[in-house]
Amino acid sequence: MSLEDEQDPTAYDRTYVLDNRLTLQWYPERVAAMAQAGSMLELGLGHGYSTEYFAKTFQRYRVIEGSREMIDRFKEHFAIEGMDIVQGYFEDFETDERFDAIGMGFVLEHVDDPAAIIRRYARFLSPGGSIYIAVPNAESLHRRLGNAAGLLPDIGALSPADLEFGHKRYFTLESLTAMVENEALEIRRVEGLLLKPITTQQMIDLNLSEAILQAMLKVGVDYPELCNSLLIQASRSAQQ
Repeated sequence: MSLEDEQDPTAYDRTYVLDNRLTLQWYPERVAAMAQAGSMLELGLGHGYSTEYFAKTFQRYRVIEGSREMIDRFKEHFAIEGMDIVQGYFEDFETDERFDAIGMGFVLEHVDDPAAIIRRYARFLSPGGSIYIAVPNAESLHRRLGNAAGLLPDIGALSPADLEFGHKRYFTLESLTAMVENEALEIRRVEGLLLKPITTQQMIDLNLSEAILQAMLKVGVDYPELCNSLLIQASRSAQQ
């Protein structure tokens, strides 16, 4: 299925815009820093930030997207020549091609069976290639503080905004790494995306400088268990 099947395509344009700008522009930079600039297969167009970045970074770049509306919206906002966009569900995609990098940026929280997606796409890795997975973290610092203050009774609970975005779950560092390792992949690197101590609205109300916002991203790299989102690089073991 496409993650847009149960998601309002305009939701991310209306809500948490600050989070989107920070995280979705930082995520592709971190992936590119880890990956070899060969070929990449990405799941989903999303906001288009990572698509634009990766299209300029990788020599061969392909995107799978299930929603015609999302494809049309992307083409309206981004003028990139020769984009290879395949319309289809993640669960149905097949190819004989093998890729050096496979991007799953903020995808697995949307799908019915995230482990099955990892299992399926591991087959499309070239020797030495890696899967890059980014997901929201249930145990981020701001959620931990909210839980301790009694404002968030269940640290893994989905908010009305989560449901609008089509989220089905949060992950923890433990649950994400366990799921990946259960699919016979080895974790190569773990990073945090955005060390966020307060809510998005509080960040906006404080009118934080760009330098502080960038510092939240830079410092967060080394503290994934506290960050707003988790980023991992995983590869097949040498024995496979």
